[in-house]
Amino acid sequence: MIRLAAMLCSLVLLALVPAAPVAAAVPPPLLIPGDEPTVVTEHEIRTADGRLRYQARAGRLPIRHDETGEVRGRIYFTAYVVPSADGRPRPLTFLWNGGPTVASLLLHTEMFGPRRLEGDRFVDNAETLLTVSDLVFYDPVGTGFSRPEQAETAAEFYGTLGDFAATAEFIRAYRARFGAEAQPLFIGGESYGTWRVGGVAELLAGAGIDLEGALLISGGIPGSQMPDAFSDALYVPARTAAAFHHGKLVPELMRDRDATLRQAVKWVRDVYRPALERLEGLDAQEREAIAQDLARFTGVRPELIDRSTLVMPNRTYLRTLFEGDETRVLNTFDMRLFGAEPNPPGRARAIAAYLRGDLGYATDLAYTGLEDGYMPRPGPDRRSTGSRWDYNHVEITPEMMARAMGGGGPPGSQPWLQRAMRADGDLRVFVAAGRYDSLNMCEGNHDMVARLEPELAGRFTNRCYEGGHMMYRDEAERHRLAADVRQFITAAAEEAR
Repeated sequence: MIRLAAMLCSLVLLALVPAAPVAAAVPPPLLIPGDEPTVVTEHEIRTADGRLRYQARAGRLPIRHDETGEVRGRIYFTAYVVPSADGRPRPLTFLWNGGPTVASLLLHTEMFGPRRLEGDRFVDNAETLLTVSDLVFYDPVGTGFSRPEQAETAAEFYGTLGDFAATAEFIRAYRARFGAEAQPLFIGGESYGTWRVGGVAELLAGAGIDLEGALLISGGIPGSQMPDAFSDALYVPARTAAAFHHGKLVPELMRDRDATLRQAVKWVRDVYRPALERLEGLDAQEREAIAQDLARFTGVRPELIDRSTLVMPNRTYLRTLFEGDETRVLNTFDMRLFGAEPNPPGRARAIAAYLRGDLGYATDLAYTGLEDGYMPRPGPDRRSTGSRWDYNHVEITPEMMARAMGGGGPPGSQPWLQRAMRADGDLRVFVAAGRYDSLNMCEGNHDMVARLEPELAGRFTNRCYEGGHMMYRDEAERHRLAADVRQFITAAAEEAR
């Protein structure tokens, strides 16, 4: 039996050694039965600061039952590490996307990683965050190469609270496995991933693990618990910008976009939001005036505004700006675009080749999200992980789900991050939003922070970018975002030392 186990371990190791001679696989010791080796490769790129040599790690860490040590799932990660230039521990940043069951490919291959995807090929990323921080890109169970260990353990990961717990445990396990506990710790997420940031921050604070900073990208500030009237009102400036971009505003509002936005924001704060907060008390004349102004600032016909609610749901607006033209439905993530953003041919192949070839992770597992749908399955189609998601952090009402389905975001956000900030007086937060993102609100983020106690509010950095949900797809904004995040992490890490 011992000889057989040794042979099996050898076969696993051989399967993960990259075929290309670019770099050698140097897996860490298999300390516990059931562990998988991590593939380590050496690389070099050109950045805006010159040449950068780094080590890449690709592998899966087990998520274990805390009492028995039994493996419940395996989480795939891609990490990038640079030796410290001055002997002090470098910052360490864990990054993920949203979904809630989406792999970390966007932040990894389009924004922060050392190699950036342009069309269907990878180039050196001159603005990579790796210049100032080691990076770990995290794929939650059910995405990428991450899997539940058994079918019956899947439900432990496909829910809000289980997702938070698994992510926090992964961070603990990674830092322990690679001796990274002394590195200043940062976490960041995009879209629903901002929820994961908040929940994980609270768990880390409860465990006494210092967290220096959190990045909230295109997800607002979860847990601010603003009334629906707040969100409905603060969605308007993004729609004003989109209508201006498409030339759909009245002539006097088409002269100067910034001036028009200032008018819209002032009206939203002074008139529209207060009106929605006392909706039941409005008379017919007030409702008519609100509807006329709302149409004026968003580019739709006044007749399309519901006088009973004075609100146009997000998905309705996307279909209504170019009323009756199904070829001109605004893109959810970037309202300057129509329909879905194109997916360049060869993108999936390029990413798979990068992971299995350049990084040497030569697995035969399919990368969920890129390589789906090949295997025929008997019986009914398997439900997606997203459709099985359990928002188990609060009781979800039908009204909450209806609002979410109308484009209002996931239901029942809680003040996880704010509680973490109150427990950890050093935790700082960076918030990024895109001007043309239908799911976010630049001015709303500022107004949410303004409602917090001053001690918390002073630890937020808010930025608005001239892009969509993935604002980094605009080259100039990618440069701005990269510089802003580098500055945020460098300053927060220095303050923690």
